[in-house]
Amino acid sequence: IKITVLWLLTICGFAAHSLCDVLPMFWGKNMAVVATDGNVDQGMIVFMMTLSYLIPACGILCVLWKAKALKVINAVLAVLIGLFNIAHAFMELPSDNAGQYVIMPMMIIVGIVLAWYSIKYVRED
Repeated sequence: IKITVLWLLTICGFAAHSLCDVLPMFWGKNMAVVATDGNVDQGMIVFMMTLSYLIPACGILCVLWKAKALKVINAVLAVLIGLFNIAHAFMELPSDNAGQYVIMPMMIIVGIVLAWYSIKYVRED
């Protein structure tokens, strides 16, 4: 249950991170990225959806069954997400959006705890 909750917190953290980025738009801030033509890089969208939903969903599915291989896959995915959360925070901060100073450190903590519990889960048995 702990690992599943941590995966869900990861999904929620990515959603809050994205929401925090677009919230200033509702108070009139122009959110357009400078020096772009308005075309969206579809590869980046697929990459972010893979990180923010597909990997956590696969991690949750892996912990539903107790097969050793699935435990290892879950642990590998958890470590990848934990490392990504750390790298992403270093890329994003400093930020002019104060909300990121709340979300990003918590994402690091959740990622590290998730990786820790996932590795411990593999070592059980």
